[in-house]
Amino acid sequence: MLLVGNGRVVTRDPQVPFIEDGAVVIDHDKIVAVGTRAKMDAAYPTAEFIDAHGGLIMPGLINCHTHIYSGLARGLAIKGCNPTNFLENLEQQWWNIDRHLTLDGTRACAYVTMMESFRNGVTTIFDHHASFREIPGSLFAIKDVAQEMGMRACLCYEVSDRDGKEKLDQSIQENADFARWAASQDSDMIAAMFGGHALFTLPDETLDRMVEANNGLTGFHIHVCEGMNDVYDSAQKHGCTSIHRLLDHGILGEKTMLGHCIHITPADMDVVAETHTKIVNNPQSNAPWAPTPTPTICCSLSRRSCPCSASTPRCPTWHGARP
Repeated sequence: MLLVGNGRVVTRDPQVPFIEDGAVVIDHDKIVAVGTRAKMDAAYPTAEFIDAHGGLIMPGLINCHTHIYSGLARGLAIKGCNPTNFLENLEQQWWNIDRHLTLDGTRACAYVTMMESFRNGVTTIFDHHASFREIPGSLFAIKDVAQEMGMRACLCYEVSDRDGKEKLDQSIQENADFARWAASQDSDMIAAMFGGHALFTLPDETLDRMVEANNGLTGFHIHVCEGMNDVYDSAQKHGCTSIHRLLDHGILGEKTMLGHCIHITPADMDVVAETHTKIVNNPQSNAPWAPTPTPTICCSLSRRSCPCSASTPRCPTWHGARP
């Protein structure tokens, strides 16, 4: 049994939201008591004491959309990388990085991301992974690190046609294999979603294949309208918005989470709300490409009773999320 004390407790209890000199008592994987330090010391005298050193004692934060593959990219300078728009940023930087990422590289990125996450109070991550040099087994490699580190993680792989059919097939298979494994474990620490990159890299046939491979096992985690490329692609090739493409393919729903969504329309927001789909907005990474500030987007979604989280894909030093 553990007693975490010498700190200020954020309880999330409306009746007693804050305990100035508080303590939390933990027995294995359950919080069994919360109260003042004096009362907890008296009630649990044999508990092992963990000193919070005057800091906050609070529920762990949840990063609802992150990219482990970028864990080692901080401070990285790539020759010739000087993007002026969203697509150039993908082509010159992020796709360049994930095309060189091996399983060993994926593991290293996972360790760094999780250590930084814990350091910033994040205990649960929803990761949207890409390592197009070595796809098979990549989600399982991240899972192994998460289990070793004690991180609660929901993982998926970024399906995309950007590197050809073989890589596309492998990415669909990795999602399906991991989703089946996760379903068989029924764990409260490791879970799966079915990942997809931006819709301009996902033709209709691919969306159908994703739905078929998922076979109802879990929800989808997809990038939507992070850049105008999605908007133009859906309008010019499909005659509708990106949100309506997902609706037409049966991908929206209460288990699905859409990342970014900075260029969706008010009508799209209505569809998202009516299908009970979740949105996670990413203020820091969206800033260079977003015409509308995150608070405005989140307020518009909130008025429609649409769940919206704030998160950070690529900079573990800031984690805006819901506790």
